[in-house]
Amino acid sequence: MNSQLRIKHEETESFVAAAHERAAGETLGDIRINILIRHNNGLMMDLLNRNLAPYKLSTVSYFAMMMLYSRPENLANPSELCDASGETRGNMTRICDDLVEKGLMRRVTNMDDRRRVDLSLTEEGIALLRDIVPKLREKAKRIFDDFSEEEKATLLSLLLRLNKALESKL
Repeated sequence: MNSQLRIKHEETESFVAAAHERAAGETLGDIRINILIRHNNGLMMDLLNRNLAPYKLSTVSYFAMMMLYSRPENLANPSELCDASGETRGNMTRICDDLVEKGLMRRVTNMDDRRRVDLSLTEEGIALLRDIVPKLREKAKRIFDDFSEEEKATLLSLLLRLNKALESKL
């Protein structure tokens, strides 16, 4: 989402609160947490997109590259990338085509099943990640400069609990 078009959290909460009041006759209650998490996620994605723009990468292409880089053999097939990212096959194909065209990724015939094509990072792709990952980590670290170590540990613990609770409902 373009941050210039983003509605401030207070405005979002205001219209969502009005809709909930009208539809359910109740205040937001715990729904406020959902709204704030969603809003913060959008802001974090905006910031990541802004930081990736000079490298001509999107968050999804960056994540695809990171998924490949996380594997010791630096290989995955498009279906595995779709499963890991939640992207559709069509969108992942478009993303991989773009990364191949940029010389950051290549298609490799699978040695176990020659009908299958895997994806791998090129040396240029690996070099790019080695360049930008430390920069992105430093920028991400600055987001939490106003938080104490104890507050960050508490936030992490609560988010992990929330993740576990959400996964148990699926």
